[in-house]
Amino acid sequence: IFTATEKNHENENLYVSRLENGSWSQPKSLSAMINTPENEGTCSISADGRILVFTSCQGRKGFGNCDLFISYKTGNDWSEPQNLGRNINSPAWESQPTLSSDGHTLYFVSDKIGGQGKRDIWVSKQDSTGNWSKSVNLGNTVNTPDDDLSPFLHANGKTLFFSSEGHLGMGGLDIFYTESQDGVWTKPQNLGYPINTHEDQVALFI
Repeated sequence: IFTATEKNHENENLYVSRLENGSWSQPKSLSAMINTPENEGTCSISADGRILVFTSCQGRKGFGNCDLFISYKTGNDWSEPQNLGRNINSPAWESQPTLSSDGHTLYFVSDKIGGQGKRDIWVSKQDSTGNWSKSVNLGNTVNTPDDDLSPFLHANGKTLFFSSEGHLGMGGLDIFYTESQDGVWTKPQNLGYPINTHEDQVALFI
């Protein structure tokens, strides 16, 4: 699943391609329930392929110009996307989600009030009743006064990869990783060359 714009169109949509007999199929719109004439993009999906969190800008009623929405797949159909609410979204910019493999922990990026600087990484957890907790900033071990972006949570649920221009790196934006040990994030480590270079490295997916 990826974000793209069609020829002669400015707005982004989510597309899906499947690996069939060693070749990728022709991409098609993920769902008419998901895509609108406005921008949809930057999604994350649970390990079972049934929970999708994505960014929607202007196309749906929200709290800011870009909010995070959630949709559930039953059979082959995606449900009507629901805004994740004020515990996650704000009048600021929310995007770049990454879901834990079980779909109950969400990391994302926002420049809302209460952060360490520009764009920061935040986290929210879903309780047994399906409600998402008030998002919490990951703090100044992970976040810096500069941009900290593109979080990706490994399937082990403990290792978080992200891009940062605030930690000591080789260029503008580099890829780092940190690990949660008893709820405390370790000092981020630069992945080093040849992954990072003097150019910008903005995202990693495993």
